[in-house]
Amino acid sequence: MISVYYTTERTESREFTARVLREACGIAEPVFRTSENGKPYLAENPIYFNLSHSGEVTAIAISKSEVGLDIQLRDGTPRPALSRRLSPAEREEDFFKVWTAKEAYIKYRGGTLAGMLPALEYKAGTLYENGTPAPAALFFAEIGGYALCVCSRAPQPVTLYSL
Repeated sequence: MISVYYTTERTESREFTARVLREACGIAEPVFRTSENGKPYLAENPIYFNLSHSGEVTAIAISKSEVGLDIQLRDGTPRPALSRRLSPAEREEDFFKVWTAKEAYIKYRGGTLAGMLPALEYKAGTLYENGTPAPAALFFAEIGGYALCVCSRAPQPVTLYSL
């Protein structure tokens, strides 16, 4: 099961993460580490999390297995610099669904946009990496004008909580 907590309160990312881990998981003093690409994780704890923010919303996904999360404000037309990175098939899809799927997958894998984005393509409801279906499950949701995607190894129930 994956729990996604989100807020529209102005908050610092580390403070929000620590608060949710404390209140939702009972981790009184989370000790954070970062991977070589900067993905934060908990030292000596089997809880995985991933953070995203856009516009006024900050969100965190929490799971017992690796997880990636992206949220994007649906603020009209996509920025041209991002649209140019899409394949012709992707331009026929909902831009925000395509972009959140790619970002959530990259964050799930602990990679970087520069390193992984060129190998990804989202078409007909499937994310491909180097032409092969990506080994991951995607969950999509809409939260008050925001597109959200959660990525995990296998399909899991996802519950959204507003704070």
